[in-house]
Amino acid sequence: MDAFVWDQRFTTGEPSVDAEHRELVRLINQIIESQSKYANTATIATILDQLVAYAALHFANEEALMAECGCDPRFIAKHTAVHTGFADQVIKLKSMPAGSITLPNLVNYLTAWLAQHILGMDQSMARQINAIRAGSSAAAAYAAEDAHVPDPATSSMLDAMAALFRIISERNDALDEANRSLEAKVAERTDALRESNRKLLESEHRRSSEARRHLQHFLSQIIDGDPVPTLVIDAEHKITHWNKACAAICGLPAEQMVGSSEQWKAFYPEARPIMADLIVDGSLEERIDSYYHNIFRRSPTVPDAFEAESFFPHLGDGGRWLFFTAAPIRNADGAVVGAIETLQDVSERHHAEEQLLKHQEQLEALVAERTGALEQANRQLEREQAELTALLHKVEEAQQQLLQSEKMAAIGQLAAGVAHEINNPIGFVNSNLSSLKHYVEQLLSVIAAYEGGNAEAIGAARRAADLDFLRDDLPALLAESQEGLGRVTRIVQDLKDFSRVDQTERQHADLNAAMQSTLNVVRNELKYKADVILELGEIPEVDCVPAQINQVFMNLLVNAAQAIQEHGRITVRSGVAGERVWFEVEDTGRGMSDAVRQRIFEPFFTTKPVGKGTGLGLSISYDIIVKKHRGYIDVDSEPGKGSRFRIWLPIKAAAPA
Repeated sequence: MDAFVWDQRFTTGEPSVDAEHRELVRLINQIIESQSKYANTATIATILDQLVAYAALHFANEEALMAECGCDPRFIAKHTAVHTGFADQVIKLKSMPAGSITLPNLVNYLTAWLAQHILGMDQSMARQINAIRAGSSAAAAYAAEDAHVPDPATSSMLDAMAALFRIISERNDALDEANRSLEAKVAERTDALRESNRKLLESEHRRSSEARRHLQHFLSQIIDGDPVPTLVIDAEHKITHWNKACAAICGLPAEQMVGSSEQWKAFYPEARPIMADLIVDGSLEERIDSYYHNIFRRSPTVPDAFEAESFFPHLGDGGRWLFFTAAPIRNADGAVVGAIETLQDVSERHHAEEQLLKHQEQLEALVAERTGALEQANRQLEREQAELTALLHKVEEAQQQLLQSEKMAAIGQLAAGVAHEINNPIGFVNSNLSSLKHYVEQLLSVIAAYEGGNAEAIGAARRAADLDFLRDDLPALLAESQEGLGRVTRIVQDLKDFSRVDQTERQHADLNAAMQSTLNVVRNELKYKADVILELGEIPEVDCVPAQINQVFMNLLVNAAQAIQEHGRITVRSGVAGERVWFEVEDTGRGMSDAVRQRIFEPFFTTKPVGKGTGLGLSISYDIIVKKHRGYIDVDSEPGKGSRFRIWLPIKAAAPA
């Protein structure tokens, strides 16, 4: 449905009237916005209550306005009659049964009435009020309004709305009459149904009584034919059922027991209540512990039922173990009218449990004997394990000694190289210091001559010192010395960066800088064997132990140099891929066969002659990269074409393997 759109033609010129008209339009639009296929009764009632309340207020305000302005009584009566007619129709709508009015019909009625009323009666009221305010009499204003000729389009629309309003009003009256007729028919039909129900109840009562007799007979057959021993008592504790299985297990026939209250005779030597009696009395909760102490429990499957198990020495040959369950029997109102108790001979199970207990005792004795033997074997095993632990400790000590030997050999090798690298700058610095000492002695002699004040001595000293030469040579001498000492400082710093003696924990490190430091430290090992080409890419800092990574770099670089027979090329590259960085050392050396390449990470495996290496370099490198840093190593090699080692390291710290 479309919304009720406010039109300028609806404006009367009376501010209070127009405001109330707009509120009525808003309420109707609120109905339209909440539309569904059928509005429920509560929704329609709420909507009509709101409209009736506000329409009553609006009508009262309009009637007060007409009285205040002195409108003609005839017009006031006619206008008031229209208000009363609207109220009557709304009351009819409210009284209609649920479902007899749909939301579209309701909205059509309200919009038709409101539009016709505003454009017709309320516009007429506004014109008469304006005429009276302008000085006209009420009768003259009313007569002028009768002679007023409305706009043809508006007149046609008002006629159509009036016709629609009449149709809807007539339909509502028809619905009201139909509802009254329907209510009378419903009352008549209700009386007929009531009489029919009375007869049906009487017939049903007769059928129910007959069915109950059949059911009791059927129940008796079921209980009597049940192979489970079963007895039933009523509210007076009299036995109503004692089936054949119960008679067989107890030795008392049904003819003797049914109708009596001596159910105890089947189980006990003197009178006492059985579990079914306690249920009928309603005293089970209070008294059951007195008669069935520690042998009863609530049934896990039947509400209000109890279970117990006990030994009855007088039943059968040598007594019987019985498991019995008692449950209440209730009528339709839930009241207890009896109880049913079932029995089950569980003697065989108890005999089996006794045999099982004996077997268990024998088994426990056997287990104890076996446990003693196992404890003795465990003690022997512990002694052997202690011996193995001691032996393993010795192996670990030997391995540590070998690792220390490898480290000492590497340190000795590095020391020799570093000493050689330091020796050159120290040598020419020492030579420069000797020259500098001679230059200072000459300058001091010139200063002494100046202090003596003898012109001839000063000239001789200046000529002997050759001051022009000193001016040129002294700065160069000092610059060379400073450069030499700077080289020594860099070598020492690179050695420190390589060893990182003050950094033994994980940290974020620039591994490109670490590779540069390692290259400077092992320069003496490389410069006579290969040209080193650096192709280092931009990589992030890596979470690692830098000293360990430097050791891997050194092993790869020294191995690459040793693999080159004459003079070759070593290419060092780095890069990043995903969450890992990589470093690559490629040489133009001898290369390796597949058999050698498969064994290079084994401890003590080496292709060097005896006495030339321990074979631990690549084993240690594998342990550092793979086990300690969770990385991995790729190796490509071909005999005669060199080798390429690429190590991969995670950028973020990973738990050691």
